[in-house]
Amino acid sequence: MINYDAALVEIQGILDKLSVNEKPSGINNLQQYVGTKYHFYALKNPTVQAVFKKGFSFSHEPIHVQMKFYTQLWNESNCYEIMNLSLMYLSIYCKKHKDFDAFLLAKSFLFKIDNWAHSDFLSSIIGRHMIHAEANIYKDLYALNKAENLWERRAALVPLLYHLKSKKSNLTMNHFYDSINPRILDEAYYVQKAVGWLLREFGEKFPNELLSFLYTNAYQMSSIAFATATEKISSADKEQLKLIRKEFKKLKKI
Repeated sequence: MINYDAALVEIQGILDKLSVNEKPSGINNLQQYVGTKYHFYALKNPTVQAVFKKGFSFSHEPIHVQMKFYTQLWNESNCYEIMNLSLMYLSIYCKKHKDFDAFLLAKSFLFKIDNWAHSDFLSSIIGRHMIHAEANIYKDLYALNKAENLWERRAALVPLLYHLKSKKSNLTMNHFYDSINPRILDEAYYVQKAVGWLLREFGEKFPNELLSFLYTNAYQMSSIAFATATEKISSADKEQLKLIRKEFKKLKKI
């Protein structure tokens, strides 16, 4: 069993010392850049990763004991870097526990998300875990499309991007259409970014289908999603799609 308070003090002590000597990252305000309300030591990711890799006094404990501690740490911490440590351990746990329950544990982390960096990290864990229970995990993610919380709606999309890269993915074009279509008109910036990001990578596997989708939907896509989704298509198609969007805007003004 891990003494939570003692372990937290140990972690905080290490991060406190590192924050004194950490050189500026080049980004004036890391907390603002990440977009989080959580306390920030302003440590670079490689620095935090090195701390995690070195381990702590409790790192010899069984994996289920450590996962219980890191879950509590995630739930109770208000520190960005400390929460990152929890995600790092969650990633290890999910690699060792290839089942639906591990996904449900990862999904339970969603309620604390308030920034794109934690969101992307958690989505990468979930997306790579989809090969172990694809149908059930897809169903759970699809349900997040209707969530009030923007980070949950984003989590309906971004994990699919990571799963899309897997050779073991059995998701069809329709799975992606069904997930993307409800969010085409979403007003949240980070959801729109996810729409464009997923469409762009979808086009790597289904290039013709992406063009068909864009020619059908370009007129109603946000500029954020459109710009990201069209990054890898031909210049000719991109210009044609821009004309379609321009004509639609003119018609709306009439």
